[in-house]
Amino acid sequence: MSGKKIMIVEDEVIMAMAVEQKLTDLGYNVVDTVDRGEEAIKRAKQSRPDLILMDIVLKGDMDGIEAAQHIRDDLDIPVIYLTAYSDDEILKRARITEPYGYMVKPFRTSEMKAHIEMALYKHESEKRNSENIKRKILADYYDFVLTALPHYAEASQEELKDMLLDILEKRLEEEFKPSFDEEMGGELTEEPDVLFKYYLTWLSDLFNGFGIQNELLFNDQGYYIEFLNCPWKEDAKKKHVFCLNCYAILNSSFKWIEFEGNVDQRTTIADGSKSCIFRFK
Repeated sequence: MSGKKIMIVEDEVIMAMAVEQKLTDLGYNVVDTVDRGEEAIKRAKQSRPDLILMDIVLKGDMDGIEAAQHIRDDLDIPVIYLTAYSDDEILKRARITEPYGYMVKPFRTSEMKAHIEMALYKHESEKRNSENIKRKILADYYDFVLTALPHYAEASQEELKDMLLDILEKRLEEEFKPSFDEEMGGELTEEPDVLFKYYLTWLSDLFNGFGIQNELLFNDQGYYIEFLNCPWKEDAKKKHVFCLNCYAILNSSFKWIEFEGNVDQRTTIADGSKSCIFRFK
């Protein structure tokens, strides 16, 4: 606990002072206290706190929810919301940013400590999981470069992509299909629509475990899954193999439920879009 850096974003001066005192008493290092969403983003980039306590309702053009979304997407800093409100619409917006907790004002010191320690633990766990996946992706990529690529120097980009996709899908078959079969086994006799909804839920939970926030969407064109962030955004901009790995997971698992159709990637964060969107068709 000692030495963990925390930023406070609160526009009520007395409340900000009270929160800072509680944090200091608990042994945390308060690196900044700001009262505007725009300023929170700027200062977070400078001080890089381990966690941010963010009031949902702030004065100015940017509220705490919008500021938290920018901070999580760009800096991967966990946020706990401070709120005196229980408005359903506000809380619905807040949930989309997938905060690491909520604290309703006024709150006790013991409550604050429990929320902070749980958030820090969860974030560290997600980072370790993400790094493990990243190492596996790079291992597959360099294995491909060192072995297959020299033999296909004249292959087209599409052919190279298909060969790398095949390598990734074989790994996924070994690592994920046994647990997929175990979890979905009892649902395989369900009606197709019911089975597909079970599958989408499994998929959403899987990517949440990777630290990828996602939403399941549906319209007249079909079902979609939207990734709202990318833990490997900077790596993906340099090596699109990272994007290929997400596609491989979707494409492989879609085949496992033996539905007709395919998976189509519509947008990607690595190319500058706000989110990655895949459609099942």
